[in-house]
Amino acid sequence: MKSLILQEFRVQDKIYNLIKYSLIFFIFCSLSITLINSYENVQIFGVVFSVICIPLAFINLSAGLIKPDIEDGSLEILLTAKTPIKIVMAKYIALFTCFCLSFAMLLPLIYIIYNIPNTIFILIAASGFLLISLCAALAVLIASIQGYFRANTNFLSIIIMPLVIPSIILSGIIIQNPDNLHLLAIMIGINLIVIPPSIYLSGYLVENIYNI
Repeated sequence: MKSLILQEFRVQDKIYNLIKYSLIFFIFCSLSITLINSYENVQIFGVVFSVICIPLAFINLSAGLIKPDIEDGSLEILLTAKTPIKIVMAKYIALFTCFCLSFAMLLPLIYIIYNIPNTIFILIAASGFLLISLCAALAVLIASIQGYFRANTNFLSIIIMPLVIPSIILSGIIIQNPDNLHLLAIMIGINLIVIPPSIYLSGYLVENIYNI
């Protein structure tokens, strides 16, 4: 399992440059908000947008998760040696790790530029990592569906990714008002409801990709 995760991480980092892509995207989103807001509002808008832009980075990423493995035959080889759920988990962990690394590199920049209190900084980090874990699971699910049906299913991103909207709203509320700290528990609950079924369904689809 460890070797599978490391291999998938290398693919996402070296071939798709996922860490660089996500870091550049996060920095652009975090800094661009300073150009369209007044000085009085720039801190709160910049901080909130730095978190809620996370799901945007996952749009269309699913194309590089499962389909390339089907096209080059590596998925069929993997299925002879590994269980489908391990393959899916490796992709999920690699995707989650890449985005967590880039978001972790962004956090000091947010802290310095927007001069935020330590409490808000911790809430930004917690909300961000929870959003990343949720979006990564949904991206893997979309990739599995696209690989299973072998057709143009790009519209799935539009249908499935809105599942992250409640967590986006809760993140914004938590960051704007730290008194709503209890909402983090709701975000964790959403993740526990959405992530395991997404991983399980992805594993089922991967297992049956060559049976259709």
